[in-house]
Amino acid sequence: MKRFDNKAVLVTGGAGGIGLATAERMAAEGASVMIADYNLERAREQAARLNAGGCRTEAVFFDGGDVQSAVDIVRETVRRFGTIDVLVNNVGGNDLHRDLDIVNLDIDYFDTIFHINLRSQIVTSKEALPTMMAKGGGAIVNVASMSGLLGDFRGSMYGMTKAGVISLTRYIATQYGKQGVRCNAVAPGLVMTPAATGALPDNLREIFLRQNAVHYLGEAADIAGTIAFLASDDARYISGQTITADGGMSCHNPTVQDIIELSKTGGK
Repeated sequence: MKRFDNKAVLVTGGAGGIGLATAERMAAEGASVMIADYNLERAREQAARLNAGGCRTEAVFFDGGDVQSAVDIVRETVRRFGTIDVLVNNVGGNDLHRDLDIVNLDIDYFDTIFHINLRSQIVTSKEALPTMMAKGGGAIVNVASMSGLLGDFRGSMYGMTKAGVISLTRYIATQYGKQGVRCNAVAPGLVMTPAATGALPDNLREIFLRQNAVHYLGEAADIAGTIAFLASDDARYISGQTITADGGMSCHNPTVQDIIELSKTGGK
């Protein structure tokens, strides 16, 4: 299936995790893909690997905390590929040593995390939209998080930035849909990227798995598949939506698993 033949795609944070899986998926479906990442060496390595398999992929440096860098990657994509059809705003991050509960969080971290997670998506979208509208349309897919929809015991500012991403998605869809641009978001739950695999002890994995409605934890390719769908013409009638991809963790009453275990003991 070549849903992205003759399409130019920009993926931010594309050298690893969900971003890389998305670049791989779209390149395999025929897209010319620009991998934008702070780790330019790794981005180039991944581009070379994909190109050796017959894809057309290039790499560019991207600092999510810098406005000009966000502008530059869109312009470079247009320069190299002639246009931009799909923008995947994937870059983001968090420092959980600083982003704690409201009382204990480091407020000096506010600008850093909001600039990387939210402002970067605003700027890349702002830069890409005129080109998309001039050519008759395009698709933007923003990577949000379940943290933007649900509360947690820490990661407070991260959740706020992702809630902002969800709102940004609706505003872009509302303001530019008549000009042919669709905008949607994906809100992943726990995804076993290399970063998560290295930082998550087995006992915490079991907690997440226990709460999932499906019997496994998500992989980066699961989210990439959702992103590719939303960016493709298969989703042409979907815009302004946030698709939850969390293995069903948020679909049920949070007491379900405890009640199931209680029922096994006869309620004792």
